[in-house]
Amino acid sequence: MIEPVKALAIEQVKALAIFATVIDAGGSKAAALELQLKPSVVNDHILKLESDLGLELLSSSARKLTLTVDGQALYLVAKKMMNVVLDGLQGMSNNHVELVGSLKISMPSTFTGSHFLTKIAKFKQDHEQVEIDIHFSDLHQNIIGEGVDLAIRISTFPNGRLMVKKIDELQPIVMASPAYIQRRGVDLAELKHPNDIADWDFIGIAQRPMRKIFMDENGEDLRLEFKPCIVVDNVEAAQYLACQGLGVVSPPAFLYGDKLKTGELVALLPNCKMKRVPVNAVWPPNSEKNHLIQRLVDALVK
Repeated sequence: MIEPVKALAIEQVKALAIFATVIDAGGSKAAALELQLKPSVVNDHILKLESDLGLELLSSSARKLTLTVDGQALYLVAKKMMNVVLDGLQGMSNNHVELVGSLKISMPSTFTGSHFLTKIAKFKQDHEQVEIDIHFSDLHQNIIGEGVDLAIRISTFPNGRLMVKKIDELQPIVMASPAYIQRRGVDLAELKHPNDIADWDFIGIAQRPMRKIFMDENGEDLRLEFKPCIVVDNVEAAQYLACQGLGVVSPPAFLYGDKLKTGELVALLPNCKMKRVPVNAVWPPNSEKNHLIQRLVDALVK
């Protein structure tokens, strides 16, 4: 038998939602404007919540909004609750509401022929009334400042102001041209450990860390720091330079597969895999397009 929801529980759920909105909005006044409530009403809900729980949620000693340790823990609970509710409501309406709107998307130029773009194309076909504007660049844009609704980024750890969800992982491969390997005068079979290529020339990609991370047989990280012989801001340019014998590159496997097949590039350290690199979807919090963004993110994860 399902127990009836008590009035007190309903009020606490409402107070939790208001509390989370205050934190997300940066203060009671901004939250009141968003919720279309009086600031005094918002403050009353927070005070009542603190009283009911017997906890101090917000620091009263600082002018700016500061969460206590208990407040931080409760905020995570409140956000989880709200996400469950929103996901449930969106799931109920997904099959009944035609998506309408526009999305400005940013992604690396590396992905011009990737499965990510294939999924976006399928999303557009399924939702014809959604307008999509895609910008390809290997340089990171200021998402909020440049009005980007959704960015797809490789190995990015955004600040706390942004929403992030991992949508995939890429497997990098360390490669060089046969001509470069010949100049090194090394038999590939002799390369057993990342340190064996530590003094080789590397082609760096701007905005990417100048290091390679491998996995040993125990799953532990092996870091290989390097000073690049040249740095470019485009992956295709790095590929071209590698094929010309300039040095070592480590692109995702899907990108340079054809170069391996033709022999223009050769895989190094075949028995020592590089660590897989996360691909994240990143978007602004509290976006008015949140429902549309979430639907696209869901499509990218599938």
